[in-house]
Amino acid sequence: MAMLLAGCGSTKPASKPSATMTIVNHAQKAAHQIKSGNVVLVTKNSQNNNQSTTGKMAAKFHLKPMIVQAKLNNAAGLVKNYDYFIDGRTVYIHADNSWSKQLLPKKSPLIKSVHRQVTGSSAVRAMDYLKKHLKLEKNKTTDVLSYSGQGKLGSMVAKKLILAEANHSESTKNILKKVKITKFSYKYTLDKKTYLPVQTYIYMQYQDKRSKKSITEAVTGTYTNVNKVKRFKVPAYIHKNAASTNQVNE
Repeated sequence: MAMLLAGCGSTKPASKPSATMTIVNHAQKAAHQIKSGNVVLVTKNSQNNNQSTTGKMAAKFHLKPMIVQAKLNNAAGLVKNYDYFIDGRTVYIHADNSWSKQLLPKKSPLIKSVHRQVTGSSAVRAMDYLKKHLKLEKNKTTDVLSYSGQGKLGSMVAKKLILAEANHSESTKNILKKVKITKFSYKYTLDKKTYLPVQTYIYMQYQDKRSKKSITEAVTGTYTNVNKVKRFKVPAYIHKNAASTNQVNE
């Protein structure tokens, strides 16, 4: 009886994770340990494969506390080019040849959005949803995790990323009910030794259910000096000369 019970209580040894899943686990852990770095984000949008716009953000950042220095080039915006710093809850903006500063509310959506942008959290979030479906490409100094699809999985991931970026607003939820995600592609390139991100790429194609208008968006993030950027401050002359404006609700 003792032998029988011992046999019933035994379990099979746990199977080892695949090479791809091992890389995914290391990449996710490393991504959550990002403290500083330089990032260049390029966003390309197009409608019906004709009109296209490109936006670019180049930033240097340090976290805990978060300080970000960035230059924004927005081809579609009213203010096409400007520099800014975010220091805690204060944002310093350089536009029209002068600096101004605004105090942001606690839990500001703008601060959360910038934090997501500089740390590539959307790509890490997508990896969590896609990890069982990712392909692994091994190179000399990098590994690449990728996915491309047109089914329910890609549609689900795309919608979750859009909602997270919009802080799950009701207006965005209503918009997503009117569109169909037709394609989703993803690439996450990481350093072979540190598992830290080198480049991220997210591509979405969606179609308005009524007008059948097709819209695409591709976001490429390039990361350098990750965890190697020394602490920095907003320059004293900006502190001194930036004109204060009213607190904004962002």
